[in-house]
Amino acid sequence: MIRAASLLVFAALAAFLLAADGASPTLLGAKQAGDFLMLEAEGPDGEPRALWQDVLESSAVVEVEDEDGVRRQQLLLGGTLILSESLREGEGFDFNWHRVAGSSIVRRLRSIAADEGLEIEIPAFKKPSPDGVNFEFTIRDGAGTLEANIGGESLAAREGPRLQITQRSLLPPLVAIFLAILFRRPALALLMGVVSGAFLVRSASGAGVATAAGGALVDTVSVYLKGQLQDHARTEIILFVVFMLAMVGVITRAGGIRGVMNQIAGLARDARKTQMATWLMGLAIFFDDYANTILVGSTMRPLSDRFKVAREKLAYIVDSTAAPVAGVSILSTWIAFEVSTFSAQLPDAGLAPADGYAVFLQTLPFRFYCWFTLIFVGLNVFTGRDFGPMLAAERRARAGKVLRDGATPLVGKAATELEAAEGTVAKASTALVPLGLFLLTVLGMIVWVGALDIGLIERAAGFPFVAAGGEYEGGWLEAATGILYAGSGNRPLMIGAIVGFVSASLIALTRGLRPVEILRAAVNSIRAMFIAVVILYLAWMVGQTCDDLGTAAYLSATISEAIPYMVLPLILFLLAGLIAFSTGSSWSTMTILLPLVVGLSYDIGFASVPADGDPRAFGLTLMVICIGAVLEGAIFGDHCSPISDTTVMSSIACASDHIDHVRTQAPYAIVTMLVALGVGYFPVTFLGASPLLSLLLGAATLALILFLKGKRVDAQPDGSSAA
Repeated sequence: MIRAASLLVFAALAAFLLAADGASPTLLGAKQAGDFLMLEAEGPDGEPRALWQDVLESSAVVEVEDEDGVRRQQLLLGGTLILSESLREGEGFDFNWHRVAGSSIVRRLRSIAADEGLEIEIPAFKKPSPDGVNFEFTIRDGAGTLEANIGGESLAAREGPRLQITQRSLLPPLVAIFLAILFRRPALALLMGVVSGAFLVRSASGAGVATAAGGALVDTVSVYLKGQLQDHARTEIILFVVFMLAMVGVITRAGGIRGVMNQIAGLARDARKTQMATWLMGLAIFFDDYANTILVGSTMRPLSDRFKVAREKLAYIVDSTAAPVAGVSILSTWIAFEVSTFSAQLPDAGLAPADGYAVFLQTLPFRFYCWFTLIFVGLNVFTGRDFGPMLAAERRARAGKVLRDGATPLVGKAATELEAAEGTVAKASTALVPLGLFLLTVLGMIVWVGALDIGLIERAAGFPFVAAGGEYEGGWLEAATGILYAGSGNRPLMIGAIVGFVSASLIALTRGLRPVEILRAAVNSIRAMFIAVVILYLAWMVGQTCDDLGTAAYLSATISEAIPYMVLPLILFLLAGLIAFSTGSSWSTMTILLPLVVGLSYDIGFASVPADGDPRAFGLTLMVICIGAVLEGAIFGDHCSPISDTTVMSSIACASDHIDHVRTQAPYAIVTMLVALGVGYFPVTFLGASPLLSLLLGAATLALILFLKGKRVDAQPDGSSAA
């Protein structure tokens, strides 16, 4: 029944996407204009040069002085943007191709300047300069050319292949998600998604059906798998998970987990209190979602198994605290990334890029999905009430089955049934010391690297190898979030996990375990997650095919045009959720949508102000709400997607069947999303209600839903208490 309902919902979503009128080829081509800035050609010195280098090193970059007398570099834009296409008979130009192409070029130039550390201001195409650089973008079937000129004199040009973005870009994620729901075999489903995507990429290059089919099988291994295996960031994530689970295996064998359980059991004496402890731990590990997921899930799993908490419920609590708490915490690895995705576009709204942190703080009251998710998890575990497939899973677990019959947990019995060695003394310190060293190492590396990167400290010759006195001049919030962003990444997590594993092994030796027992415990934990690693890599491979086919660009162009201001936040939330659900990545969704949102929402708000309102204030308010809506929608879509890496990692940490985790979490995520839209964004945008009032009403609504629809897990179907 649950599977049939999931398939019906999926079929309705797929039908809507495939039946929707797609964006015109011209508009989709215009969105690619900025990509041509990255194309290279041989320079005068024989070395390859990208087009952006010619533009940002040209005479169009001048030094200007602001009203405070501060001199800075600025790129002058001529304001002339020409887009042409060799059209097939019967086709015409889209009315807004010039705005889309111009925005694409400006966004990419700003992104390049930020990535390269270039202190160059790049305004929008609003104040043309006769000395500025002009662009001409010509698109044809299968190819495109971007030319830059100053005063009519050609500066540089690049020609390259043009990706034909069509509805077929939706097929890889749709195939993967459909097969995952139908067969409950995520690895097979994801593999078919990759193969179908590779086939479409081959077909787009002009290959015939037979050639594309054979080439797709080859590309699945030689292009997509090889690309992910060669990606250092992916390798660091895998090593982080491997060493974390190996550490947990060792401290379990050395009696550490039993010691922690004995300590917590004094407070968490039953299933409900165990879930409460898990929720509180999830709130406490607020600085990074990956660390939160693996640390909380793997640590609390033995205790939740003891008190017969369903693995699906544990995975839900872990997954639904990790990203939401990191997303709204002002001290997390997420914040500076989120700010970086829209701060460069703030000049489109008359603000400086440095105002990004202030804008982010203004979005916090409008982060309805994150706040409501954290509240809903808390209400759920405190009341002990569940509904839908989660209620069935919890009642099954209380009857003695933490997994359903036939389930395939992403970590096998060799790890989950590992017990303390005979004769070991159960001490909490055996676990807490390695876990503490892991956290200290991760945070220490983040602070060290981040402070060096932003200039808060500088390198020194002797110990401790750094000294105060850097050139940083920003405020404390910018410094803290800048450190977390610049120092974050997968490497600190990987090194922290290695430190934790080594320290756990040394402590295990002092507890009487022989080296061979330590090695066996680590190997058993690692061996049990083979299928989980396969699924992670396949999920990343599906995401790469989506990038190659322009899935996110197609969804964005198809749905985001011609939106009234009152429904703009709602549509952007749903669009972000759809893209994140389809691609499995909330961060990629933010990167794609947020640069589009700043200018779009500000302009729509400015033009739609009520008769007695301030156009600029109204435009800025709508912009802040829309930024928050995109951030929230991306996290919601990520929560519901079976191809999301964080969803997969939650299943790994909690040893849950992955599809069971997705299908039990999705109803709760959807309920929270509906409350976020209906009680949050709708009254705020349509009625001008206070976001704080919406937060209070939303919390009350969630509580009401739980009490009306939810049932106590320990109650019989007729409402009586279980014996």
